[in-house]
Amino acid sequence: MQFDQKKWDLERYPKTKNKSLRAWSAIDELILSDINQYELDEKKITLCHDTYGALACALNSYHPLSIVLLNSQLKAIKNNFEINKIPANNIHWNNPLKSNGTNDLGLIKIPKSMALFEFYIKNVHQSSNANSIILCGFMTRNFTPKMIDIAEHYFEDVSQSKAKKKARLLILKCPKKNIQNQLNFHAIENDLGLTIKQYPGVFSNKKIDFGTLLLLESLPEINDHDTIMDLACGNGVVAAYIRKQNPKCSIHLIDDNFLAISSAKLNLPKDNSYFHWKNDLQIKTNEKFNLIVCNPPFHFEFENTIEIALNLFKNAKKYLAESGTMMIVANTHLNYSTHLIKLFGSVKTITSNNKYEVISCSNS
Repeated sequence: MQFDQKKWDLERYPKTKNKSLRAWSAIDELILSDINQYELDEKKITLCHDTYGALACALNSYHPLSIVLLNSQLKAIKNNFEINKIPANNIHWNNPLKSNGTNDLGLIKIPKSMALFEFYIKNVHQSSNANSIILCGFMTRNFTPKMIDIAEHYFEDVSQSKAKKKARLLILKCPKKNIQNQLNFHAIENDLGLTIKQYPGVFSNKKIDFGTLLLLESLPEINDHDTIMDLACGNGVVAAYIRKQNPKCSIHLIDDNFLAISSAKLNLPKDNSYFHWKNDLQIKTNEKFNLIVCNPPFHFEFENTIEIALNLFKNAKKYLAESGTMMIVANTHLNYSTHLIKLFGSVKTITSNNKYEVISCSNS
């Protein structure tokens, strides 16, 4: 990637076997070409959804603040700083729930989730001043009128740039006053006797998805002394259901998404519950797990991929007790069983319908 008369070498993290995928896009290039018109030296810059750190690297000399949603995103930024020989102390970041201070220039790569986009917009709005400018980049094929609706709710002046390489910017100016602050999370009622709270952009934003319900119906009996892992836990609904059935078992919840882990913390008591903001399962525990449950992602933003799930399965195997079981729910068309039989001694489909299947894996 080129910026400021310099070439930046960037890598995706985790690495992908798909050689057509890059660590930057036309959105990054358009944002960087557009900000040349601004005096950056005196501006406090905030970056949102800079998934692989392309903007953080290119703008590192201006000390931008990166809002880091994913643990893998933080690792990508650190990795790309190292590749480009940028001092590690040039990385400035906050999690999405921390205050951003003052913001003169906000740069947002618009996520697939409009709820998450509004979460970002609301937060940069709260830290903006009268002269702040917010640039929101998107690919034209992914445009939805909801983007405009969200932007105009918080800013008086909303315009669009011309398209370049099929990317475009929303340009937001003049933050509105007297916008009513709302809670960052909302509650989801369900038929399980649970009220699940969650932050924006976390999987299954309005209800418990049918795949998760199928998994819950298939869970084995859990004993007081069992140790459970909820892998890619999302809002923690599976763990919350297990905790309701058995208040004494030990549950570890793991997710790459900071807002997912933060949601799960709202839904489970602290006793015997352990929360890990991780993408790679490198958790500090010597425990082996009697049961690992997983509703793995196969979307990463606008990309469809099973690489993330396959890495989760591979890493989870070493945490499974000798007599333990890993239960996975997935869309049937993903055909995970063909991959799982290469990792586990026993792989069985224990229930399925016309869309989802629950697969049970064990080491024996």
